[in-house]
Amino acid sequence: TQGVSSAASDVYKRQIQIWVLAGLALLVPAALFAQTGERAQVGLQCVSYGTGPMLDCLVDLKRKDGSSLDNAQVMLGALMPSMPMAHTIKPVRAASTGKPGQYQGTLALEMPGIWTVDVEVNGPLRDKVGQNLMVNACKGDSRCAAAPAKPGEKSPPHGHGKGHGGS
Repeated sequence: TQGVSSAASDVYKRQIQIWVLAGLALLVPAALFAQTGERAQVGLQCVSYGTGPMLDCLVDLKRKDGSSLDNAQVMLGALMPSMPMAHTIKPVRAASTGKPGQYQGTLALEMPGIWTVDVEVNGPLRDKVGQNLMVNACKGDSRCAAAPAKPGEKSPPHGHGKGHGGS
């Protein structure tokens, strides 16, 4: 009977070891994903130009300590908050400019007005932020700063193109 008892004890110990290892397997990825709990500091500056208009955005990424955040994958997307189902722009990858922590991408918007530009960061840190910008159409070849929209500010009246009954 001592052999049976010893065998049962070994099985029980083995089951505990499996549960402990399974628990650790769940905790390690969570700890790696959480990293330090640090969020990326995201600076966004955009200018509009051309028809559409086009929106050229420069993203500046920093860590909490102010150092540049390099080797990140940065995606830019946009939607018009007043009509998100009708005006959502497919995300584009922002490429490194060669300067530490700096990335650039261009979005082809469908019309001037208030747009929410989303910046999604993956890599050493993960984050997603959005900023409402007032995007204006510029005359000729000029470039216009897309300034942060003020709370409660509305898009100026505009004619809609295809799919909205406009011309």
